[in-house]
Amino acid sequence: MNPTTRDVLKEILQLQAVLHAAGTVSSDALTALARHASNRLPIRRSVETGCGATTLLLSHLSKHHTVFALDIGGSVANVRRSPLLREGVVSFVDGPSQRTLPQHHFTAKLQLAVIDGPHAYPFPDLEYYWLYPHLETGSLLVLDDIHIRSINNLFHFLRSDEMFRLDEVVKTTAFFTRTDAPTFDPVGDGWNQQRYNARTLLHYDWRSRLSSVVPRGVLRRLAALRYARKHGRLKSFVQILSPGRGEQVAHTGVVQGRAELSADAYVWVLAHRKDVNGWWPQGDGPVAVADGRWSAQVNYGGPQDSGFEFELAAVVVTQPVNESWLGWVQSVKNTGLFPPVQLPTSPYVLGESFQTVYRAAL
Repeated sequence: MNPTTRDVLKEILQLQAVLHAAGTVSSDALTALARHASNRLPIRRSVETGCGATTLLLSHLSKHHTVFALDIGGSVANVRRSPLLREGVVSFVDGPSQRTLPQHHFTAKLQLAVIDGPHAYPFPDLEYYWLYPHLETGSLLVLDDIHIRSINNLFHFLRSDEMFRLDEVVKTTAFFTRTDAPTFDPVGDGWNQQRYNARTLLHYDWRSRLSSVVPRGVLRRLAALRYARKHGRLKSFVQILSPGRGEQVAHTGVVQGRAELSADAYVWVLAHRKDVNGWWPQGDGPVAVADGRWSAQVNYGGPQDSGFEFELAAVVVTQPVNESWLGWVQSVKNTGLFPPVQLPTSPYVLGESFQTVYRAAL
């Protein structure tokens, strides 16, 4: 910090208490701003939401400073008539920043920005949105009043975002440096590319977290068992016995298994190529179960499906699903079209078994 800046800062610190009736940055934060800004000279263009002691200081540190502020508590009027305001440097854009910032045309990159305008949610976020695309690499971003919840939300986002590096926090003012990371697309929605969103909230997302580490079949069986217990319904059982896991199969083959069924329960066998969404029921309807055993003829696609993994499913379903799939069988016979179906969930599935096989190349 050069002697001139130090002298100006000293005078501003003596006046800052009367500049803004609604409060102003702390003396320590103002001193830190002078230090950080001095280390980034020359500052060609800077902006600020709100107005006060920071405005006077930046009029001596920036070649062109723009202020977006309402004259609340006489802050703008006090700054305008202060002898410490360097003439010809500061442009005042009067009005609520929620309206004036979106209408402003920035003609050059910014080396410094201070966010200290309206504090109610979501206004600090709006100010950030209209400012961040104009910050050049190495610029200084200052966020004041981070003890307020609405602003603290933004503080936590900035602290984790790769576009910014937190330099220090002085009381309730945070100082960030713009890194050389690419500017996040302001009209896109790559939310999952932001480090702040790297992990979803476990309180709401525990099911999808669990599904990423627990096999799908296990989760579905647990759901079916939970439903059966809750509603006092006997759970059915089904198992694929052959072919075995990873076994090579031809374009058609027989699948065998065992099952125990409750009343109004039906076993269907379905198949699909593992990289294809949806399933195809096999045969003309539910398979017959005799002495706890069943078998079904399965088709593993066409010539183009050679060399791919196929997944088999033996599913015990209730009457509504059975009727729906019988309708699908009839529709196939009438139209010759084979649209896929989706596997049902509780309470419509009472038991299931999966097996993965490999269709041998021709």
